[in-house]
Amino acid sequence: MTCRSVCALLVCVLAAATLSTAASADDCKLALLATLDFTEGPSGQIMLPVTMQGTPKLMLLDTGGQFSAVDPLVTDDLKLVTYRLRQGFVANAAGNSIQQSAVIHGLDIGRLHVNEIHVAVWPSPISRDGTIAGFLGADLLRNYDVDIDFGSHQVKFFSQDHCPGKVVYWSAPSVAVVPMHMEYSGHIIVPVTLDGHEIDALFDTGASTTHLSLEAAKNDFKLVPGSSDMPKVGEFNGAASTPVYLHTFKSLALQDITINNPKIAISEDLEKTNFQQNTHLGSRLSDADERVGVTDMEIGTREMRHFHIYIAYKEQKFYISPAAEPVAAATAPSTQPASAGTAAATH
Repeated sequence: MTCRSVCALLVCVLAAATLSTAASADDCKLALLATLDFTEGPSGQIMLPVTMQGTPKLMLLDTGGQFSAVDPLVTDDLKLVTYRLRQGFVANAAGNSIQQSAVIHGLDIGRLHVNEIHVAVWPSPISRDGTIAGFLGADLLRNYDVDIDFGSHQVKFFSQDHCPGKVVYWSAPSVAVVPMHMEYSGHIIVPVTLDGHEIDALFDTGASTTHLSLEAAKNDFKLVPGSSDMPKVGEFNGAASTPVYLHTFKSLALQDITINNPKIAISEDLEKTNFQQNTHLGSRLSDADERVGVTDMEIGTREMRHFHIYIAYKEQKFYISPAAEPVAAATAPSTQPASAGTAAATH
């Protein structure tokens, strides 16, 4: 082989290597699909502006909901085609069951367009004034990376086609990378440490209040219901037989991120009770909800609203850092959800 041939070969090899490196770098870039400014409801839920079949609406971002859902009034307003389920299933801790599903032909979430999505029809009005049209649940969210910045009040949707771990695009002094378990239902389970006790917790943007089961409060933390350390503060959804207590813990930690003195609601795990008392068969929407009875804790937006959170569903990693800007709540019009903390199907 001549020198000229050898040189030509080396040039080709180097060019190929350069192109390969460039292609790899491009593969690692995050592809932004949509950016939305969100407002906070009175209870702290994340309310996103969407367009549903050409009509502007507000929907709650609900990582704790297995299925997306719409208010029953929306099905009438938009004349959605509905289907009666052969058998309903428990939709929330109050025991209400889903009886219908509907099809939305065209849902725009910023620049992100979904041609057709099957949703549950919520069994009762979601908000008293009809402001909240529905919930964006895990059936939709799990197809993207979801970025929530409570500092700038923005939610971003990214493509999942990127190199693992190459997602931290924002400036932060430190970012905790928390392994998460995504269940078959799409629920996000993250390991947390509460006053030295390791607990698996459901991350739920559909709930405003962080919640601990009464069983765990008594068994793991030796708290006494009704005592000065755990006073009664109300009833669950007005049910006098299900009291809600409150306790201020010392710390709640996700890896290196620590929340000091969190006030956590404590009550009986009604979801587990309702699940055990109902048969969940015969419906496309009721296949399996393996989360019920597994987690003793649910982390709501009240504890998360000072952070920047990136949920990498496919990678099953939870990236969290302090919010880059001071939190200044952008409050939506007065809206009272039907039941705080029960924001979507099987929730």
